[in-house]
Amino acid sequence: MKIFKNTFFGILIGIANIIPGLSGATVALILGVYEKLINSVSSIKKKTINDLCKFRIKNLYNDLSLDFLIPIIIGICISAIIFAKALDYFELLEKNKKYTLSYFFGLILASIPLVFRMIEKFENKHIFYFILGTFIAVTISIFPGLQEENKNIFFIFFCGFIGIIGMIVPGLSGSYLLLILGNYNLLVKECINKFHQDIYALIYLLTFFIGMVFGLLTLSKLISWLFKKYRNETLAIISGFILGSLIFIWPVRSTESTALLEIVSPIKKELNLNGNLNSYINNNYKLIFLIIMGYFSLIFLENLSNRKKCIK
Repeated sequence: MKIFKNTFFGILIGIANIIPGLSGATVALILGVYEKLINSVSSIKKKTINDLCKFRIKNLYNDLSLDFLIPIIIGICISAIIFAKALDYFELLEKNKKYTLSYFFGLILASIPLVFRMIEKFENKHIFYFILGTFIAVTISIFPGLQEENKNIFFIFFCGFIGIIGMIVPGLSGSYLLLILGNYNLLVKECINKFHQDIYALIYLLTFFIGMVFGLLTLSKLISWLFKKYRNETLAIISGFILGSLIFIWPVRSTESTALLEIVSPIKKELNLNGNLNSYINNNYKLIFLIIMGYFSLIFLENLSNRKKCIK
């Protein structure tokens, strides 16, 4: 039963990694598997390589918690292939993008107090770390994206290293970072859909994957260490990352940019045209409903999870 549960969690994490602005790590944190996932990956060392070469499966199984890690990885791979196609088929990031982002905006908004409650002993210094995390996430959102894709093999490796950040650091979107680097369409849409037909797409995808593995092995050890030594401070910064990441997925904007001006200008323009806030709400009631729905769906899932823990 745990295998299916962890596979499903992996699918949800993978979906979040594909949608620009969402962070798979945030979803993992919400689902309660983040720290275990980081600790499993960070436990990979020289001994692990030796065990792998000598087929010491039992040692690998115990050291890496493979009964947990493998279903998560399988779920992420399933969502990367299937959901990437679903994005195009249902036009979730084209004609229906604002509706898709509205639901996830509410979901991520509800996760902020949830992460804050994970801080065991709240102190005033945690407010500073929260503000710092928010500032970093907002600063990243201001960076202008590269306009042209880059098929240089070393740059694609670098994209893999940067893209894995969205799986490791809650609140920072790996897919949005790929948009900034200009290679989101190449790696997420074109290569995933064409790797079985185009040898170059397969090479790009493998290089990207190697970069992700390298980033995962190096950065996971740092995050694991931070959680062991500075857990509360790390959670406070992560809460700020998540708040700042809401800019990435705000559904109403005048362009694809996440710059604050592009987010505020369509709201300001519509209020000037219609004269009051009620008109704006009437024109965007579907988006507001989806934001509320996303918010309360997470509250429901959290209450359901807590109820199951109480029963056990």
